Amino acid sequence: MTLTMYLYFFFVSCFIKTKAFHVTSIPRHPARVPQLCRNVASTSSSSDFSSVTPRISQSSLQELSTHGYVVINDFLPLDIVKALRDDVVSLRSSNKFKIAKIGQDSTNSLNTEIRVAETCFLGESKLQDIPSHARNKLYEILDMVRIDLSGKSIFDINDVNGELQKAAPALDKSLSELLYAYYPKGGFYRRHVDAVSKSASVLRSYSLLLYLHDKWDENDGGYLRIHLDSGGDFLPQGEEPNFVDVKPEGGTLVLFKSDKIPHEVLDTNAERTAVVGWYNRPYTSADIESLASEGDKVRGMMLLVAAGLVTVGAASIIAG
Repeated sequence: MTLTMYLYFFFVSCFIKTKAFHVTSIPRHPARVPQLCRNVASTSSSSDFSSVTPRISQSSLQELSTHGYVVINDFLPLDIVKALRDDVVSLRSSNKFKIAKIGQDSTNSLNTEIRVAETCFLGESKLQDIPSHARNKLYEILDMVRIDLSGKSIFDINDVNGELQKAAPALDKSLSELLYAYYPKGGFYRRHVDAVSKSASVLRSYSLLLYLHDKWDENDGGYLRIHLDSGGDFLPQGEEPNFVDVKPEGGTLVLFKSDKIPHEVLDTNAERTAVVGWYNRPYTSADIESLASEGDKVRGMMLLVAAGLVTVGAASIIAG
């Protein structure tokens, strides 16, 4: 029996035992059905901020389905934008940010020729020593975005005869990844794709970017460049560049398909802050077998068990 198979059965047995004793005590709530009639719909909230929770409109979902990305201006209320911006300052002063690396799983490494930035992982179980009402409201809003995206038939893939080839992915809340990204003056992140085959990032279905600036001038640089050519991490030889530049204005939400849209952060001439995240589909045993190395497979099995237990988010395991 290989190490991978041994660990697989070990983790599964742990899952079965834990499920038998604990899962029945976890209350299950019915999924909320979104009302997709305008860009913003009202949802009750007990937070200190506006009771209006932003939603993704049907037209925005259609644009995401058709083009692979959508830019929604003024998505986040300005009071929350300011509070989150202040939260970034507080967390950086408390040394909660780390120098950002690149790569997936076992290849994760520091490379300042590709990326110059700092990150701080977020999540309901993280940063409990520095609580924040704004962060809690952010989690509520972004989970509503997940619900608006999850399993929608508008994202189904059909053949030329209209027959279903691949159903839109259901998105697992327990595997969502979320972080703050801070770019200093001179920061950047060269062209890349978020979902890479043979790594745990293959679970990523949709990427999100949510900007937190008070104001942003054209001379500040730091635009998000969305590449629309046929390439991945690089422009294919012989193709002309084809891209859209997005100004990182406060409150703007960008969503795109993680495996389809190459993108980059252009060199910034001012400090740049954003919320970055990924909505993930559930893990399967086939995903584990596709991982590149034994170490990655072990982490993949940990993710599979974590997903079943609904106790650990993906970010802490993927990030190592």
